[in-house]
Amino acid sequence: MNRLTLCLIVMLLVTGCAATRTSDTNAKSDQAFSFALIGDMPYADVDIPRFRQMTQEINADAAVEWVLHVGDIKTGGSSCSDEFLAGRLDLFQQFRQPFIFVPGDNEWTDCHRATAGGFQPLERLAKLRTLFYPTAGQSLGKTKLALTTQASNPAYATYPEHTRWIRANVVFAALHIVGSQNGMASFAGRTTADDEEAAARMEAAIVWMRDAFAEARQLDSPGIFLTLHANPGFSDAAVSQAFTSFLAALEEETIRFGRPVLLAHGDSHYFRIDKPLVGIQSKRRIENFTRVEVFGAGDVHWLRITVDPEDVNVFDIRQEIVQENRIQHIRP
Repeated sequence: MNRLTLCLIVMLLVTGCAATRTSDTNAKSDQAFSFALIGDMPYADVDIPRFRQMTQEINADAAVEWVLHVGDIKTGGSSCSDEFLAGRLDLFQQFRQPFIFVPGDNEWTDCHRATAGGFQPLERLAKLRTLFYPTAGQSLGKTKLALTTQASNPAYATYPEHTRWIRANVVFAALHIVGSQNGMASFAGRTTADDEEAAARMEAAIVWMRDAFAEARQLDSPGIFLTLHANPGFSDAAVSQAFTSFLAALEEETIRFGRPVLLAHGDSHYFRIDKPLVGIQSKRRIENFTRVEVFGAGDVHWLRITVDPEDVNVFDIRQEIVQENRIQHIRP
């Protein structure tokens, strides 16, 4: 065998090994699955045709196991009437997959605005729970998903929206924490009942989050997925006092868990994937924590979250851009 032949053989072997490694890196295990993540939509009436198109595309995707909406189903100034909320619910019930809804601020805390109808926010919250959580522990959508709900605990019976579910040993949990300073923003006619509701709901949400982490540790879960509506500010210098107790508990639980934590939210209408959680004492970035913010408002697109419990990162995020009756795949 001459030197040239030997070199060619070595090159082929090296190239083949590199190709195999690349393929293995991108491959998903048999346990991998995907779901759709959306939020802050549909905002205005002009968004509804695109929202219907997106619904059709998600429905046609056999790989999507459920649809998760992180809150805000309309603008803050649009109607909060029973009829309007029921119309949004009808849109969501068109998904063939289980539909899991996390409340946002626009559908209840901001309903005191004159353009929204001048409602009392707590009355709208009660209506929202009646409409969107008719059966505690069960999702919306044409196909139902059984969920664990905090409402099964008599001490937290008023929180059917706090749900949890498990797939491939990964824990998922929904928390009712909203924009408008988590319902603490001032408005004419605000009462002590509004203050008490916000404080009690945050306490319940933190308890529910800690329960989710405890279950993940007990199960030896490879990762945990949390979702809420509000952008809590994380390490921003001007973090609202409304979110400080939640962020402190989130930091504590994330560090203790030590495995991938993905938190999804909406609120500020800016698609992003980053690592914004910085330790209060260490001042270091908490590396096992990742934040994803959904598209929203006029950007009617969705995110495909693929979960692979055998992947070191567990969660993979893929943008799905809805445009001219087709989907365009873009990786961040």
